[in-house]
Amino acid sequence: MVQLVVQNAAVIVTDWSSAPILDGWIAISDGKVSEIGTGASPNAPETIDADGCLVYPGAVAAHHHLFQGTSRGVSSPGGLLGWLGTQYRAWARLTPADVESAALASLSLLALGGCTTVASFEYIHPVGSDFVTPVVSAAEKIGLRLLYVRGCAPRLEGELADQLESVGVDLTRLREPEDVALARTREVLSRPQSDRLRWACGPTTPIIDDGGSFQRELNKIADEFEVGIHTHFHPLPGQLADGESAFDFASRLGLIRHGNWFAHGSRLSTNDVAALGDAGVGVVHCPSCSLQLGYDIPPLADWAAANDRLAVSVDGAASNDRGSMLLESQLAWQAQRARFGGAPNLLSANQALGLTTAGGARAINWPELGGLTVGRPADLAIVDFGSIDYAGIPLGERAKPAELLMKVYAGAPVRDLIVGERIVLRQGKFVSIDLSAVITAANGTAEALHGR
Repeated sequence: MVQLVVQNAAVIVTDWSSAPILDGWIAISDGKVSEIGTGASPNAPETIDADGCLVYPGAVAAHHHLFQGTSRGVSSPGGLLGWLGTQYRAWARLTPADVESAALASLSLLALGGCTTVASFEYIHPVGSDFVTPVVSAAEKIGLRLLYVRGCAPRLEGELADQLESVGVDLTRLREPEDVALARTREVLSRPQSDRLRWACGPTTPIIDDGGSFQRELNKIADEFEVGIHTHFHPLPGQLADGESAFDFASRLGLIRHGNWFAHGSRLSTNDVAALGDAGVGVVHCPSCSLQLGYDIPPLADWAAANDRLAVSVDGAASNDRGSMLLESQLAWQAQRARFGGAPNLLSANQALGLTTAGGARAINWPELGGLTVGRPADLAIVDFGSIDYAGIPLGERAKPAELLMKVYAGAPVRDLIVGERIVLRQGKFVSIDLSAVITAANGTAEALHGR
């Protein structure tokens, strides 16, 4: 039985590699797409009128840190390590309530930007504190799907541990002993999964000083529970042996495993990306983070041709500061044109949006997401072409929605958001949360952590 119909849509995108459907409707049954058509729509107990609107697949954020949602826009010197040092001082004081406040803020921004699923890499777990439940609870309250990546930090980057300890930071709030990290990871992965909650694991940064023993043990746990491993992968100068490729380096560390996925990869070559794809390992490019930190702009069209698990995503709020998947796809598209404008295989607008939807879904091993064909989850966003944000556009241009979004999108929230059987946003308003309360709590937490 059809339970919900999105009707009268000006444009429907079923996936960003297919031609759009004009003047159509989508029928939803049991949280899945049951029919798509044009003309008269079927009867349903509930309808959403999408007259003059674009309907498209919800984005899949393949990399995020929801706990960072109250660490936005914080000034920090010294590039990546300086930024981490500033943030770790605050994160060492996090409480479970702070984590939930941050996660609610991050998830709200994602929803307003058309995201329906997020893989959140949560790597701070003080012994004696539960930082898992607050994030899971926040996702349940808002209604987004969550792949919770139970991260861990047996090491801190570079000389950060010594620097933080010298100014009185309690490192036990940031680092987990390896045996503790493994045991607590196993406990999280043993919890039930559902069609809205899944688990994965991984170290925040690859461990290179123990002969691979920690990664081997983590791989065993991931194999036991059949989950992917996620990590930041950004080999630093001097870490690679003479003549060693980044792919070979990852192999040496025990990170090459089907279903794993790496964030950033800003020092990967196209050959590395192809080899990762052959091994079933995904790569997530985070444009805002890379541009803020001055990393090279990768050739995404070449990477996409080499690895079908390539994704584009926001990063955690502390380095991304925006949290919108539409803005990230737009920035990726713009940066590619600036860097590779004369290339014959320049990244297209459709490809850029595909990397934030189907590409993200494949990267995180949730391939049924990221599209709106019959039988797939009805995860969709609705953009109102009748708003001022899209005024002045000839009607015929609506038939090219990807290029339209890449050219004119300026950060406006989506009007409606549906995640399976749940309506998350209706007419621009959250259905199940009080956004003003989320904002007040997030501002209070941010001031408590970072206020001077």
